[in-house]
Amino acid sequence: MRSEYDIIGIDSFRSPTITAGKKIYEEMVHRGYNTKEMFKFKEDVTTSNSSALFTTILASVVRETVEPNLVALEFLQMNTDLMEGGGKGAIKLPKDERITAAIVAEGGTITYTSTGYSSITVTAEKRVAASKITWEMVKRGMASTIVLEANRIGKALARKIDSDILTGIENVISAANGNRLATGGAATRISYALLAQAIGTFTANDFVFRYLVLHPNDYAALLGDTDFKNAVLTQPVIQQVGGVQGGSRPYFQDGGTAYVPPALYFHGAKVIVTSQITDGTTLLIDSEELGTFCKETDVEVVDGRLPGSVDTEIIGLISFGLGIQNVNAGYGIIMAAS
Repeated sequence: MRSEYDIIGIDSFRSPTITAGKKIYEEMVHRGYNTKEMFKFKEDVTTSNSSALFTTILASVVRETVEPNLVALEFLQMNTDLMEGGGKGAIKLPKDERITAAIVAEGGTITYTSTGYSSITVTAEKRVAASKITWEMVKRGMASTIVLEANRIGKALARKIDSDILTGIENVISAANGNRLATGGAATRISYALLAQAIGTFTANDFVFRYLVLHPNDYAALLGDTDFKNAVLTQPVIQQVGGVQGGSRPYFQDGGTAYVPPALYFHGAKVIVTSQITDGTTLLIDSEELGTFCKETDVEVVDGRLPGSVDTEIIGLISFGLGIQNVNAGYGIIMAAS
């Protein structure tokens, strides 16, 4: 029976002499990555044909590393119109302005109860993370180092996506928008009582409390609040084949499984703890109404020999824009005196 190594043309995979491409493939299998894209990899990597390394194996590493490390993408709705070329780099999204339904008598005239349709324009911009694969890494078959370098690029893109989304949400949290609550002191952190007050205000406006987003320092402060600890529920996360939901990719050792932290819930809302949010800021989010993530591209990976060098750069790229259509579908508790 032919093995997967025969399928990709690696005849001497188990030979004592394992060169760069074969060692990288072995490392990928060992770490639990999806090898489907690597079946196109017919030849071994050398320092002269190393482009095959980036267009197959490492591109797969970067793409697969992004999604498991994202925490904020689920706060927004997804729009892919720009991927089809519609909008030519920008798109108009309807701004959510709630209207009121009313009874109309027979033959009566409909009266508009709001300003009607308005829109916001979202422009896509590319986000890039880059690193370098040196001649020595390829020549000496440093498989673990090369795979981890690609992994770092994927994580960098994930952090940038999360940071941009959370910054966009934080930017609409203000007294003017009526979606801000101060803790009462410049050094006073979040408490269970403040959370209860915020939830009441948030849901009284007919929004659904779906996500609670905390900085690690604010989460640590809440862990000292007995009321909060008693209200938090944990739920096991189902591990996916070849990856993990809601956490970094595990390191598989001899077919074993990695530890997956349980999901946290507070009064029905999923709790997200991330350092990408501003320290001292806590967010309540209704992800069904807040806004839209407008994706122009999937994660792309490109490479090229660096000018005047025998080393090669590897670049991960994604292009997207963000639109916050209903500012009141987000609510913030801010560490401030007022």
